Amino acid sequence: MFTKEEKKAIREEFWNKFKTYSNRKKLKINKPGKWIMNDTGIRQLKLKFHFDTEKAFAGFEIETRNIDKRIELFDKLEKLKSVIEKSFPFEVKWILEEPVAETKTVSRVISVMHNVSVYNRECWPEVFSFLYETMLPTEDIFLEYKDFLKYS
Repeated sequence: MFTKEEKKAIREEFWNKFKTYSNRKKLKINKPGKWIMNDTGIRQLKLKFHFDTEKAFAGFEIETRNIDKRIELFDKLEKLKSVIEKSFPFEVKWILEEPVAETKTVSRVISVMHNVSVYNRECWPEVFSFLYETMLPTEDIFLEYKDFLKYS
């Protein structure tokens, strides 16, 4: 097994290599290299990448303790369901409530890749492609429907 420091170094290596991979691909199609992520202008809404020892996922995440606001934003995404499901290259999971900590729950609209591990470098190329191909339409949909998502 890896030490805590080795695990941190491997995770950093993955995300640095993914950043290089995705920046190159985005620039080739004349899009800004940097992903939007938390800079949505909607405090509760994030465009999220995740990769751990079991799975990778990318898509929309709604994070707020205000359940009414979370449901409202999730409902707005559901109104875009046909657009999202046509645009995402992989199956879309619609998760209204997912515990992420003892006292914290989020909502997610994501695509998930199972049976991969950040500590297995052999699966990195496949995960790079999965994350990129999922986040690209996530970002495009967000940019097109930002005003709809932002205002009631």
